Amino acid sequence: MDKNIKIGIVGAGIQGVSNALFLQKKGFNVTIFDRDNPGAQAASYGNAGHFSPYASVPLNRPDVLADVPAMLLSSSGPLALKWNYVPKMIPWFLKFIMNSTTKKMMHTAKNMHQILDLALPAYDELFDEIELEGLVENKGILYIWNDQDLKSRELEIKIRDELGVEQQLVNKSKFTILNHILNLFIMRVFIILMQDTQETQEKFF
Repeated sequence: MDKNIKIGIVGAGIQGVSNALFLQKKGFNVTIFDRDNPGAQAASYGNAGHFSPYASVPLNRPDVLADVPAMLLSSSGPLALKWNYVPKMIPWFLKFIMNSTTKKMMHTAKNMHQILDLALPAYDELFDEIELEGLVENKGILYIWNDQDLKSRELEIKIRDELGVEQQLVNKSKFTILNHILNLFIMRVFIILMQDTQETQEKFF
């Protein structure tokens, strides 16, 4: 490929900057376009600064369809609709339903996992060349659910198991380190630990 080709990347978030750096390492002339400064309070900032190789569970899942009515009726739910727009979105929603089968869900999850599984080694390659002391930490991620919420998460836990994501599910009686703190908030707690996750400090973005 001709290395004299000029490449433009739209967006100066973590993905845009990372793509630009890798292309520069390969000898390409790269320009980043963004209306704000790199790392502004946009997508990368709102994603909490996580590099998340475990996040391969897609939205097109059979269990999500069953949750839609409750999400719409809840004033604090994650889903809201402009009802006058519903007729226009029906074709999209029908396609979403057709792609929410277990087979297509796993197809999406496996392909996302193949990409995300390369994320941390790729970031480490970049981070080795940059002064990041105190800005990036290697941590896991912790989810806390009560009995009812855990039942609704059984499918995604199973998907991660099938994909080979390292995770551990423990109940409150076995989780001694945070046992005292958790007792202040909930009676019965289930916790899932995700390994090999990197998290940036807020000032990195």
